[in-house]
Amino acid sequence: MNRLEISTEINNITQDSSFSGSINNYINQCILYAGALVDLPHLKRIGTVDTVLAQAYVALTGLTGGFSGKLRRVKDSDGNPISIYPDLALLMDDYPTMVEAGEVEGVALEGSTLWYQKIPAAEETLTCLYFRNPTTLSGDSESPTDFPSHLHRNLFVHGTAWIIYDQIEDDVEDQKVNTKSQFWLSFDENNKHSGITKLREWIGKTRRHNISSTWSE
Repeated sequence: MNRLEISTEINNITQDSSFSGSINNYINQCILYAGALVDLPHLKRIGTVDTVLAQAYVALTGLTGGFSGKLRRVKDSDGNPISIYPDLALLMDDYPTMVEAGEVEGVALEGSTLWYQKIPAAEETLTCLYFRNPTTLSGDSESPTDFPSHLHRNLFVHGTAWIIYDQIEDDVEDQKVNTKSQFWLSFDENNKHSGITKLREWIGKTRRHNISSTWSE
């Protein structure tokens, strides 16, 4: 589905013209949200970032394709793996001063900021394996091609309708019936037929599995 087809169906569902001018922005929000929930293999990228002199952190916002916030591997300039800490606090536990000099031994990701220890005396190039953001739509003829076409309706029609209904029913005292209905069809992990559940299934079916030639005796 292209953006015009998606927005037309959303309008048919919500029947609220006050949101017509915002639908395209909500569609793009939905695309980014779907990309944040799953790891789409074809969005993996390898990029480099340089450390900063006398500084323990560097921004990853300049990575090609836009950094999604998902970092999987970091290697030093010699290709050796660098330990990725779950958070900055744990990195600080091992490097309390955060000003130790030397080759980079560990990193921690906080948002789009990569903290590292130790701090090299000269700039060092780190190689990162990460996920880029899915491509958003800027024209009515464009489609969310990072996602399988058979899931466009559930993910982006019903997903965007969920976002809109959540605002329409903001003052509803009882349960948000329409909001819940659209969420059930789009992003509810408890619905085995929702768009996000089917996307996970699709990724599982299309993922290549490694075949080992090593046999256990």
